[in-house]
Formats: sequence, C-alpha cells, structure tokens
Amino acid sequence: MSVDGGSEQTAEHGSGGSEGELSLREELSRNLADIQAAQQDATSQSTTQAAAAPTSADGAPSAGTESTAVAAPAHDTSAATATDPAKAKPPASWKATEQAHWEKIPPEAQAVIARREEEVHSAITRLGADASVGRKFAEAVTPYLPTIRAEGGEPIAAVRDLLQTAYVLRAGDAEQRVALFRQLAQQFRVDLNQVAQGQQQVDPQVQSLQQQLARVNGFLATQQQQQHQQTQGVLHNHIAAFAADPGHEFFEQVRPVMASLLNGGVAKDLQEAYDMACNANPDVRSTLLTRQQASDEAKRAAEAKAKADAKRRAGVSISGSPGATVSKTAADPDRSLRDELRANLRAVTS
Repeated sequence: MSVDGGSEQTAEHGSGGSEGELSLREELSRNLADIQAAQQDATSQSTTQAAAAPTSADGAPSAGTESTAVAAPAHDTSAATATDPAKAKPPASWKATEQAHWEKIPPEAQAVIARREEEVHSAITRLGADASVGRKFAEAVTPYLPTIRAEGGEPIAAVRDLLQTAYVLRAGDAEQRVALFRQLAQQFRVDLNQVAQGQQQVDPQVQSLQQQLARVNGFLATQQQQQHQQTQGVLHNHIAAFAADPGHEFFEQVRPVMASLLNGGVAKDLQEAYDMACNANPDVRSTLLTRQQASDEAKRAAEAKAKADAKRRAGVSISGSPGATVSKTAADPDRSLRDELRANLRAVTS
C-alpha cells in the first residue's frame, strides 16, 4: 500500500462525518504495517516455492530442476550486479526476526523492497514537513475554532475567505472594494448611515481650533499678499523711473533681454542688464558706437580749439602787453569813448 494511497484514504475519511480523520502517526503506522505484510507474504511465497520444488528418489533435485536452479542464480546475480554492485541489505526498519528471512528472499524482490523502503522514507520526510505546516496552522486557528464552528464553517475555508477579502481590499478597484464593504456591513449588521453620521459629527473643541487656525491662515495670506503687492509696486515704480531716464532711450527695445538676464542671475541690477542687453542688440550697439565716436570727435575738436585760443591769447600778451594797459585804463569807468580810444592808441604806438 503506497503513502499516496494512505493520503487518499485520509481524505476520504475526512470527507465522511462518521469515521473521523486519521492522524499522521496513524497513517504512517498503517502504511508501514501494509509494507511489512507485503514483505512477509513475499517471504512466505518464496519459502513455499522452495519447499514445493520436485526432488528425486534420494532427495536430490531432479536434473531439470537442478539446471533451472543453477541457471536462475546466475541470471539473478548478473541482474543484481547490473543494477547495484553492493549487496542489498535488509531494511533498518525491520525487526531482527524479519531480517533473518532477508537472505531467503530473491534478489529481485530484495531490490523492489529496498526501493519501496526508500520511497516510503522520502514520503515520510515530505509528510513530516507538511505536518509541521499543518501543526503551525492548527496552533494559529485553534483560538478561533469556536467562532468558526458556530458559523458552520471549517478552518481552511475560513482562512481562504479572509485571504480573498484581503486580496480584494488591496488589489481590487474602487467598485469592488465598495461592494465588499457593503457585503461585510450587511453580514455583520453594520449600518453605514450611522457610520456616515458619525464622521460628520465633529468635536466642538476641535472645530474651534480649526476655525482659529483658519483665521490665522487667512491673516497670514492677507499679509503676504499685501507685502507682495507693495514690493511689486516699488519695483514697478523703479522700473518706470529707469525707463523714463533719457539715458535709457532703448529700454523698451531691449526690455525682454533685460528680463531674461535678471531672472537668470546674469545681471545684478537694471543698469547692468540694460548695458548688456544694448550690447547684445546689433542695431542698438551700432547706434551707440556711432554716437560715441561723434562725441569723442567733438571732444577732441573742443580741446584743440581751447588749446589754440590759449596760444593766441598768450602771443598777444607777449608782443604788446595790451592786457596791462587795458586793465589799467579800464579802472576809470567815467572816461568817454573818445578818451578811451586815444588812450588805447597811445598804448599801442608808444
């Protein structure tokens, strides 16, 4: 009897309500008993076949039987050698009295029994791991068994429903979650209208604090707005005064470039932004250069004229020194024009 078959029997017993479920120990014991019974049957069958073999009158095996007996061991030895070089040992789970019959069992049967024992051992190991999980599950569910059974359920289904609910709440869309909440509210007799009314009721103290906070926030917002407007007004007046300055006649033409330079932090003030923007505009730069050249030329001409006038005045003073005579005669404001002309003539001819 296989372990899987035992599991199926366990499931069948679990589905019926009269026989009850088999524990893991009972299932393993039943499987082991079936295996040992099968092995004993094989041993008894081998012994019976050996006793029933035909013999001659003197008790020796007949010729045909002897040849068969001789040929069979040779075949069995080769098969055993091909499958496993080491001689099969009796299972460790057998009792000493059972192991005494091991040598009487044909090698083919020994190989089958050894393989079966290994399969049983592997199955027991797997069942042990499953049993550990089941034991932990039972420990977690045991405190809630009265509630589960009172609702006519069983632990596996209850846990499956809980996991399904958690999955919908996490991965479902809005409509699925709302439908689930309504279903839960109906199942556990929760009035959603009362829940909504409870949310609308606010603690008076909390409401008062919220109102005070709203007033403070409103005051701060008003102050910030006024400060912003005041700053914008001052800035607007400053820009207007800068644009009205005759020295900034190209302001409107280069205004967009100035704004870009100021916003980007390239220029530190309006004047620097204006100069950079004018220099970046080809037309404005050409006009300014032409004006600068004309201004420089006029300045040089004025300086040359001033120097020439100074030299001319210096030459007249050295040749005739009219300056002294004029200044001496100019001291008498009551002299007539005729007298003044005569005095100047004498000063020149003397």
